[in-house]
Amino acid sequence: MKKMLPRLLALTALCLSALAPLSAEIKADENPFAQVIKLRGDTATAVAKGEEKPAAAIARLQAHESPSGLQIDHDADVGFALIDVGQRLLAERKPVEAEKFFQAAEKLLEAAVKKTPDTAARDKAMFLQNLGFIRSNYLNKGTQAWADLDSAVKLLPDDTYLKESRDRLADGPGDSSKDKLKK
Repeated sequence: MKKMLPRLLALTALCLSALAPLSAEIKADENPFAQVIKLRGDTATAVAKGEEKPAAAIARLQAHESPSGLQIDHDADVGFALIDVGQRLLAERKPVEAEKFFQAAEKLLEAAVKKTPDTAARDKAMFLQNLGFIRSNYLNKGTQAWADLDSAVKLLPDDTYLKESRDRLADGPGDSSKDKLKK
């Protein structure tokens, strides 16, 4: 029996290692975040390959209960998912398609900001921050982005990260220079 023990341990380890990927796959299928990450990845891949038009992909994500997996306003939820897909499309060198996702995300985040009361300051500031992010980084709307971040800072005046984000944007090049933004 002592001679067989190392072989049994090796065989057990081999069997367990063969089952590990299956176990990880099952857990990923049960994880809602893993499911929506896959949804967004598959969407970006389909659009990048030309298998799905951006408008159809955007509509499909809007129809999904929670394409970001977050428990937040549906417009913001979809907006965050669209930002992710847009960034994935940029990585695939599909800027024209990506811009359509960023534009749709902008509209949805604007809607989320409008319907979120100032009393829900954390949520509203988060929506404004993300709106400013896509406007400054992807839509060349530095002045509007600065205004979004300034509004977020007014909601959360003690949030140093928001203040730093706004100030970095104001120090940046292009239409986001301080002189233009503060007018």
